[in-house]
Amino acid sequence: MRSVALGLTLVIAGCSGSATTGGAPGSTGSAGALSACSPLAASTKPITLGNILGAGRHADGTVYVLDDGDPTYRAFVSQGNVLQRKEVNGSGSTGGAAGGESITATVTDTAPFVLQVERANGAATRMGVYRGALTDKKSFEVGKEGDTLTLVGSDVVASFELRNLPGDIVAEYDATTADGHRIFVTRPKVDERYQDFRVFYGTPDRMEERRLVSVMRGSTTFITFELDGLEQTAVFPSRFSMPSDTARLMSTPTASQPLTVLAPVSPGADLTFFCR
Repeated sequence: MRSVALGLTLVIAGCSGSATTGGAPGSTGSAGALSACSPLAASTKPITLGNILGAGRHADGTVYVLDDGDPTYRAFVSQGNVLQRKEVNGSGSTGGAAGGESITATVTDTAPFVLQVERANGAATRMGVYRGALTDKKSFEVGKEGDTLTLVGSDVVASFELRNLPGDIVAEYDATTADGHRIFVTRPKVDERYQDFRVFYGTPDRMEERRLVSVMRGSTTFITFELDGLEQTAVFPSRFSMPSDTARLMSTPTASQPLTVLAPVSPGADLTFFCR
């Protein structure tokens, strides 16, 4: 099963940047090259296809494409001369290279569908689409359920213009410290990678972006960032965490202050952001 790295314990280095300067740890401090910004504003990025796992045409002319992108499977549906990307909400694979494999991707937008590609020796052998939602299972049997697609080559795929999903940004965490500061963490809605998390710390009238050092996520999430030249780690437990684990901001493993996590996460409308 593909996921977006959630539930795995990984450490990924953040983007480089100069450390904030001035002020004692816990103050807003100051930083160079900061400017007012809207970190939750969507920005649609150009897209290219990765490893195409299967491409097929429906009897009504619609072309479906499934590719192995970064960091997860991506589904595309033709709309005129455009291949529009659709958000994959669940995916999985069975089998292996020797005996062939079957890959399934589920899309649950306004016109839900499930794509299934059967592959052997690195190439698609059969492909089908189930239009609608599968209610009691995650895959279907191509040729017996849904509609079988006619496999098409890369030349057909290349004849379309690719269009990405909107680059929506969501607020992952929002918390306050005991001394009145705020921590606000954002991430992309899709194509989520830890290095794309952004951390803002300060007071509501001046939330400054801080250099991300690392993200480690298991049942509890640890986000380490630079604050006034020192590394601080914000700890965000989930419902799967140990009962003793609490939300806190740590400067060292033994020095911390409690965090009050705001739920639901605010949309950031009450905050003024400054980005690097």
